[in-house]
Parts: sequence; structure tokens; C-alpha cells
Amino acid sequence: MEHPAPDGAGNFPACRLAVVLSCFNRRPKTLEAIGCVLAQTAARNTVLDFFVTDDNSTDGSAEAILQLHPATRLFKGDGKLFWNGGMRLAWDQALKGDYDFYLWLNDDTFMFPHALQQLLDTHARCLGRHGRAGIVIGSTCDDQWRTSYGGERQRSRLRPLSLMTIPVNGEIQSCDTFNGNCVLVSRHAAAILGNLDGRFVHAIGDTDYGLRAKQAGIPMWVMPHFAGRCVNDHTVAGSFSDPAQPLRLRLRQALGPKGLPWKPWLVLCRRHAGPLWPAYWLWPYLKILATSVRPGRTVMKGR
Repeated sequence: MEHPAPDGAGNFPACRLAVVLSCFNRRPKTLEAIGCVLAQTAARNTVLDFFVTDDNSTDGSAEAILQLHPATRLFKGDGKLFWNGGMRLAWDQALKGDYDFYLWLNDDTFMFPHALQQLLDTHARCLGRHGRAGIVIGSTCDDQWRTSYGGERQRSRLRPLSLMTIPVNGEIQSCDTFNGNCVLVSRHAAAILGNLDGRFVHAIGDTDYGLRAKQAGIPMWVMPHFAGRCVNDHTVAGSFSDPAQPLRLRLRQALGPKGLPWKPWLVLCRRHAGPLWPAYWLWPYLKILATSVRPGRTVMKGR
């Protein structure tokens, strides 16, 4: 079903929107993230329902969420769902409601007051131009107003999984995929693509969703301005990409749920990397081995 454009007076009809969020032991940030949505200027024209997975937090997140917004549909995880699993659980329930839009939101993403209206405006403008409902990505910035998360563009056809974040420039931009921090998914797109793929654990489920949208011909647009604030916490230092780390630790981090576990990475590569997917799949692990062995260094071996 296509979504209505504004009337002649520029007024948008009320729509039903499901906010989908997964959280774990970040109570202050989670409450701020939800509070920012509740304070949106678009809320007066939009019916907002919250679907939240609390992945067995021990900091009282679940109770605090219900105290802040008692109407929240809250679902409990077992502590092993991580981002992709938690979002799948909450969104599975939201999809039963046949909403006009579904807003993905990270529990550390703090939307600016007009962001939701701008997301809806962007979708309406693009729908009017192209005649197809799609997905709108709300880019986030860090404390220095640099783009931290948002739409992503493939660097080349030969490197389909080498992605660059698209800087916000005040214009609507198309993208090839996206980070799932703040994303408005239309009912039309959700009906075609369904939920996030359950074979992913924590990361790259959002990347896969965007690439599947591209394959299905679903348009994706990056909002002209920042939707909110979210600090990029994926630093190289201390991660499996850090060559200063011991080899054993780097491999353990890479294969762990929050790294690049081999099975989900295999799914993504086979699905989106083309005929060279075996090389794409092997490369991150080979790179760890190659950058851990350097002249004058002794690689730490398992004990």
C-alpha cells in the first residue's frame, strides 16, 4: 500500500508508527532514547506504539521503561539475543500490527526534536517524486557534529561489501545500504522484505537488510539533516582490527557474537559479494593472521 502525500495545505495525515528498539544494560541511555521519541514534534500527528526487547538486563531497564511509558510492549530476552535477535523479536510483534511505518532505533541514539517529522517529510517528498514507498535513513552525528552512522554506499562493483558512510550534506541522497541506528521503514518495504534475517547475531543484519532492499528495487534515501546524536563506539583500538592485540585475543573477538562470527559473515558474503564471495569471506580472518605476524614481533600463542 502506498502512503498518502500531504494535502494542498501542506498537512500530513495522521499515521500509525511502531518504534522498534532492543536494549541491554544501558538504562540511562535507553530512557533518554525513548524520551527523545516521546518528545518529537510529529507525535501530535502520529500514533506512536513502542515495541522494546530487553535482553535480560540486570540494571532495571525493563522496569524503568514501563515506568516512563507504561504502554510499551516489552519483551524479555535471555541475554543472548544481541542487537539483531532483540530487534527481530520486537519487530516480529510490531509487524502484526500492520503499521504505516516502523522506526528502528538504537538504545543509544537520541533523536533531535524535529527528526521524526523530517523522516516522514523526506519519505513523502521522495514518494511524490518516484511513486514508490521505501526506506529513509536518519544519519546520526557525534559530539563534534561528524557523521557517525547513516546511509552507506558501495565503493565499487568489484568491492560490493566495502562500504563508506555517506556524509550529511543538506540534500536527500540515495544509498546502497545503511546502519540500523535510526531508520524509517515503510509498510510497503516491510511487506516485501519481512523481518531481519535470524542467521545474523549482533551486527551486519542491518547491512544485509539494506542490500536486500536494493536487490528488491526498494528505494532508500538518506535524510538531508542529522536525525540525532549517537557516538560511534566501534573503535579500532582494542578490537580484533587492532594489530597491537595478541593474536589469540583478536581471533576470539572476531569470532565472538559482537565481532565477525564466521557463519553470519558467510551468509552475507554468499548473498551479496558476488562470485568472489569465498575470498571476501576469508579475507578478514587472513588479515588478522597477516597483521599479527610482523618482523621483530612474537605472536602470542595459546596456552
